[in-house]
Amino acid sequence: MKRPIANLWVGTLSLLLCLTSFSSLVSAQAFSPQELTLIEVKMTSSETVVIQNTSSVELNLSNYLVQYFNKHNPASLSVPTDAQQLPDMVLAPKQTILLNSDSAATCGAAAVAELDFTLSDSSGYLMLVKVEPQSDGSFIYRPQDRVNWTSTTSGADLLKVPSATADAKAVWYRKIVDGSWQQAQLGNDCSLLMPAIEPANTPTYLQWATGEEPPATIVSATATSSAESIIPPANIGLPGPVVTELLPNTAQGQTDSEDEFIELYNGGSKPYELSGYILEVGLTTKRVYKIPGGTTIAAKSFKTFFSSDTGLALSNTGSQASLLDPLGNVVSRAADYSSAKDGHSWALANGKWYWSTSPTPSLANVIKQPVAKMSSATKKSTLNKSSAGVVRAASTTNTSGSAGVSSSLDPTGNAPGKVHPLVLAGVGGLALLYAGYEYRHDVANQFYRLRRYRAARREPGPTA
Repeated sequence: MKRPIANLWVGTLSLLLCLTSFSSLVSAQAFSPQELTLIEVKMTSSETVVIQNTSSVELNLSNYLVQYFNKHNPASLSVPTDAQQLPDMVLAPKQTILLNSDSAATCGAAAVAELDFTLSDSSGYLMLVKVEPQSDGSFIYRPQDRVNWTSTTSGADLLKVPSATADAKAVWYRKIVDGSWQQAQLGNDCSLLMPAIEPANTPTYLQWATGEEPPATIVSATATSSAESIIPPANIGLPGPVVTELLPNTAQGQTDSEDEFIELYNGGSKPYELSGYILEVGLTTKRVYKIPGGTTIAAKSFKTFFSSDTGLALSNTGSQASLLDPLGNVVSRAADYSSAKDGHSWALANGKWYWSTSPTPSLANVIKQPVAKMSSATKKSTLNKSSAGVVRAASTTNTSGSAGVSSSLDPTGNAPGKVHPLVLAGVGGLALLYAGYEYRHDVANQFYRLRRYRAARREPGPTA
């Protein structure tokens, strides 16, 4: 089922279920899982829901919804509700998908997706629903499984649920045999750690028989009937493709949902079949895209998978991308990256990973590294050096002219152009006029003394 169609009925489901199905579901004391089964629920801290394919056939998860109510009794129409469509992928028998709000150990889950809503640790109700489109455009909603919980002592499948502050690690696991739930904690090695304190009166979980093992699922690569879960025979003996470039944070004018990409390169001399191979992104919480059948990558060629096709979102604050074979083995993995700037790709060149300002999807990588910003101290030092160079240039002796005449270079080291003679004459005239005005009294006195001297010489001298 295509997501654009799903988007039309996801919002309608809440009202339909509230008006039709809930009264009968709430009154039922026992619920027998059908195709999909809820096998793990964590309401505190990193909220988690794990769903298993308990049928004998492969299931397309896009036909199913997870419905959530923030009260353990959804009969009232005033109870807020949320719905989430499962990813468009195939889940083989016994395989699981993990929905998580933050990050969690996958512990063998075949797929990981984000949990779109928040689970209340005081009271809640989860239900799996299969949506079957009809030829007349209507839909039939078939409940698959459900579980409810409360922090009180009665009225739900899971009782005395602690708050996040009281026990942030509390998790509930389901026994597929009889459908009962067990409270435990998940160890670092994905083993279940049982509570050490036995409840005094009302049990907070159903006790398991002595010696019974915790619930676990081992999916054998040869147990599935899917042809896509087998390595293509044509690939045997060929070198695997390499992850060569990622674009985690798109440039202005692009969108993360359309233009982010993962690039692969086949360096071999023969085409490589990618049918059933998996693109995986993330560090703690993993998200996957299963490459459809019939996809190949030519010899000595690139192939780029854009987010518009895969639905994979690369984190801007640190992640990685891997190519896995149909059995889950790592074929190639990009180096972890940290913060990604707008429009910068994480690219492989000569065996090392670099940030490049020039993304090149489906082309040979071109590493154009960002220009390092100059600190204020570096700028000041550079400016001082430039100024010193100008001074030295200005005092350089002109070897082509007369000896001892400075060249008077400008700051660029070039001689200025010649001054027009009329300009020099005008400046000289103005200087003379200013000098005449400034020393007019002195000039007048000199003329007066000169006249007296000449007059005195003209007078006849005394006779003998």
